[in-house]
Amino acid sequence: MRSMTGYGRGETGENGYYFVVEIRSVNHRHLDTNIRLPRDMLAQEELLRRKLQEQLYRGRIEVFVNQELRGQSKKKVIVDEGLAAEYCRALQRLQEHFASLPDMELTAEKLAAFPDVLLLEKDQPEQEIVTPLLLKALDHALVELLKQRKSEGSRLAADIAARVSRLEEICTALRERSPLVPEQYRCKLAQRLDELFDGHDYDRQRFFMEIALLAERAAIDEEIVRLEAHLQAFSEEMHKEGAIGRKLDFLLQEMNREVNTIGSKGSDLVISSLVVEAKSEIDKIREQVQNIE
Repeated sequence: MRSMTGYGRGETGENGYYFVVEIRSVNHRHLDTNIRLPRDMLAQEELLRRKLQEQLYRGRIEVFVNQELRGQSKKKVIVDEGLAAEYCRALQRLQEHFASLPDMELTAEKLAAFPDVLLLEKDQPEQEIVTPLLLKALDHALVELLKQRKSEGSRLAADIAARVSRLEEICTALRERSPLVPEQYRCKLAQRLDELFDGHDYDRQRFFMEIALLAERAAIDEEIVRLEAHLQAFSEEMHKEGAIGRKLDFLLQEMNREVNTIGSKGSDLVISSLVVEAKSEIDKIREQVQNIE
C-alpha cells in the first residue's frame, strides 16, 4: 500500500552539466503530471512523463528540473560586425552634419555599449549527454518519492487494518444479536397483550403471524454475509501492489450500503448502536483511503 503524498530529490552531473530534479505528489483521483523544464529541455518532457507513468498510478505530480552549467562556459559572445560598422558610419555622418560638435573618440568599448553589437549565445545542450543525466536524476528522485509514499502507506495500512478488525468484531456481534430480536419482540408483545386483555384470551394465530412478519422484516443474515464478504475482499486488496485506492473506496461504499440496510431493518437498540459504530469506522477508513494510491 502506498500513499499519494511524498517528496523526492535527485541530482547528478557530468561533462559540465548538472541536474537537480525534485518531485512532489499530493492526492488526486487520477494521475496528473505537471513538469517544469528549462526552455532548452522542453523536448524531453514527454520522455519524463512516460517514465513517471511507469511507476506512478495516481496523484497530482509536480516535477521541477533545474539545470546548471559547471566548469567550462557553454555560452559564447557573438560580435555583430555589420551592425557595428553601421553604428560607425552613422556616427561619422552625424559628425559631418553637425560640424560644431566636438570630435568624439570612438573606442571598441564605447562601440560595444550600443544595442545588439555584442550578443550572448548559449550552446544547445548535447542531447546524447544530457538525456541520460536527466533520466538518472529523475530515477534518484523517484526512488526517494516512492520510499516516502510506501512509508506513509504502511502507517495508513496499520490504522486501516485495526479498523477493519473492529468491523469484523461488529459483524460477529450483529450475527449473535440477530436471532434474539424476534424472541425479545415476542416477549414484549405477549406482555403487552396480557396487560391489554387482562388475562382474557386473544387471537393466538394473529399473534404468531405478527411475530413471523417481524422476524422476516428484521432478518439481517444476508446483509451480514455480504458485509463480511466485502471485509474479506477489502483485506485481500490491501495487500496487493499497484493502484488499489479506488477499489478500496468502492468496497467501502458497498459496506456502507449493507450497514445502512441493517440499520433500517433492525429496531433493536443494541443493533442500532452497533450500526452507528460501524458507520463511524467506515467513515474513518474512507478518510484514510482517500490518501491511498
